[in-house]
Amino acid sequence: MSGATGDTPSAPARTGLARIAGLLDDAVLRVEQTFVTLAALVMTTTVTLDIVYRAFATEESTLARKLLTLVSVAGVEKNDANYAILRDYATPFILGLLAFLCGWAAYLAGRRRKGQAASLGIGLAWGAITLVGAWGFVQLVERLSSGWICGGLLILGCLAYAAYALRKRDVIGVVLSAIIAGAGGWLCTHLPPQYIWSQELSLMLLAWMAFLGGSMATRMDKHIQVDALSRLIPKALRPWTRALGLLITTTFCAYMTFLAYEHVFGAQGDYSSGELRPATRIPAWTILLAAVVAFFLMTLRFLSRTIDAFLRPQVPEQKVSH
Repeated sequence: MSGATGDTPSAPARTGLARIAGLLDDAVLRVEQTFVTLAALVMTTTVTLDIVYRAFATEESTLARKLLTLVSVAGVEKNDANYAILRDYATPFILGLLAFLCGWAAYLAGRRRKGQAASLGIGLAWGAITLVGAWGFVQLVERLSSGWICGGLLILGCLAYAAYALRKRDVIGVVLSAIIAGAGGWLCTHLPPQYIWSQELSLMLLAWMAFLGGSMATRMDKHIQVDALSRLIPKALRPWTRALGLLITTTFCAYMTFLAYEHVFGAQGDYSSGELRPATRIPAWTILLAAVVAFFLMTLRFLSRTIDAFLRPQVPEQKVSH
C-alpha cells in the first residue's frame, strides 16, 4: 500500500545526501534482483536434480509402472517380471529417444530462426551429442554427492556470468559473481549426499523471493495503490494528502518490521528456540528473517518519499505503472 493517493511519488532530488541515498537504494535493488534471480535458478535446478536422482538412482520407476498399466490394456499381465523388463529396457530407450529428439529439434529450431537450411547429418549429430550428454549427466547425478554437483553447477554459472559482466564492464556483476561462487561453494560442501533437502530449500527460497519481491515492487512503483479517495480531494490539498498517505504507509511498514523482528529475535522468538529444519539443517528463523529485511527496506524507501513529500509538496504526474 502507499497511502490514499494513486499518484506516483516523485523521486528525491539527486543532490547531497539524497544522491547518496539514491545510489545506495539502487545498489540494494541490484542485490535484491540478483538474489531473486539466483533463488529462482537454485529452486529450478535442485528440484530437477531431485527428480533425476529419484528416477535413476532407485530401482522403482514411475514411468515403467505407467507403461505397464498402458500395455495391460492389450492383455499384458501386470506382474513383477513384465515390470522389470519395462524398467530395464523400455524406459531407458524411451528416455534416450526423447533426449535425442530434443537435441535434433534444438538444432532445427536454431537453423530455422536464422533462415538457413538444415542438414540431416548435422541434425543427427546434435541428437547423438545430446543423448550422450544426458547419459553422462545422469551418471554424474547417480554417482556424485549433491554437494559436488550443486557446487560445480554454481561455480560454472558464476564463471559464465562473470565473463559476461567483464565484457559489459559491469564491476558490480563481477563482484557479486565472486561472492556468490565463494559463499555458495562453501555452503554446498555442507549439503547431505542426496537431494531430499531440495524441496525444503525451495520453500525457504520461495519465502525470500515473495518478501523481497514486495520490497522491489515498492522501489519500482509496482505495488498496489489505493487511489479511490484521492480523486475526491481538491487538487490544492492533494500534495498534503499524498504526504500524509506516505507517512501512514511508512508507519505501517515500520510496525510490520517491529512485529517481524519480535517474532524472530524476541524473547520467545524463532532465534532463541534454536530450531533447525530437518532436511537442510538450516536454522528455522532464517525463513521469517526475510520479512524483517523486506519490511525494513520498504520502511526506508517509503520514509525517503515521505520526507521528500513534506519538503516539496506537489502533485506528481500520474502514470499507469501496474
